[in-house]
Amino acid sequence: MKELKTYRIAQIFEKVNSLDERKRCLLCGKVVCNVRNHYYVHFPGKYACSLCTAVYTRSDTLLMHCRSKHPELNV
Repeated sequence: MKELKTYRIAQIFEKVNSLDERKRCLLCGKVVCNVRNHYYVHFPGKYACSLCTAVYTRSDTLLMHCRSKHPELNV
């Protein structure tokens, strides 16, 4: 399998046509409405929980996860 590298969002999406807001992913060919959500399909987050398999794209979301799922940490 070809190794994926991190791309800017604008580099991996192209407009389907001028009348449509949807964009095509150049990595997999899927046509999507929300490019940011689809971007994370190929490039998942870098903030991983040390106690379970949860991975997030934002540090504050990881902090919320830890507080709700692992209250014994007292974060």
